[in-house]
Amino acid sequence: MKKFNIAIVGLGGQGIITMGTVLKNAALSSDLQDVSGSERRGGAQREGYVETFVKYIFYKNSSELKDPKKNMHSPMIESGGADVLISLEPLETLRGACYLNRNSTVIFNEMPHIPISVRMGQTSYPEFGYIARELEKITKKIFFYDFDKISVSNFNSLTQKNIIALGVLFAKTNIPIDKIVIESILSVGKGAKDNLEAFQIGLAL
Repeated sequence: MKKFNIAIVGLGGQGIITMGTVLKNAALSSDLQDVSGSERRGGAQREGYVETFVKYIFYKNSSELKDPKKNMHSPMIESGGADVLISLEPLETLRGACYLNRNSTVIFNEMPHIPISVRMGQTSYPEFGYIARELEKITKKIFFYDFDKISVSNFNSLTQKNIIALGVLFAKTNIPIDKIVIESILSVGKGAKDNLEAFQIGLAL
C-alpha cells in the first residue's frame, strides 16, 4: 500500500478548508482507490490556526483493498508523514514543519499576517530568512512565493491565492491526480473563471 499525504496550514479566512475539499473531491473523480482526511480550526473563526489533511491511498491488489487491517486509516497525518506541506502564512509553515521529512516538498506564502501580539509590541515576528533556514534543516525542496501579491495583481483580491497555491502543487510535485480533474472541479460554481485562471497562474510559477 502506498500513500500520498498533503498537509495544508494557514489562518482562518485564507481558504485552507476549500483547498482540502477540492483535493478530496478530485480523488472521488479519479481512479484513486481511497482518500481520507480531516481538518482542525483554531479558536477564532477568522485569523485562527487552520489545518487540513488529504491522504491519497493506493493498494497493491484487490485482496489488500478488501483486507480490513489494510484499509483502515487515520484521517490524521503523523509526525514526519507529509509528502507535501502547503502553507499560506510563513509562521504557520514553521508550526506545520512537524509533518515534514527530508523528502517532503514545502510550498508556502512568503507574505506574513502579523499577529495581534506583534502589532501590540508584545512579541516579535521571525524574519523570513530564519523561517527558510529552519525549513532547510529538514528538506531542500522548498518553494515560496508572495501569493498575496500575485492574487491582488491579477484579480484585485486575495481570494484566489489558495487556488494559485494549488496550481503550484501540481507544478512542483508528483501528486497522483491529473490536473484536468482539478480544472473540471474549478470550472463549476461561483468564480469559476477566476479560479481556472488562478490555477493556471500557479502552474506557470
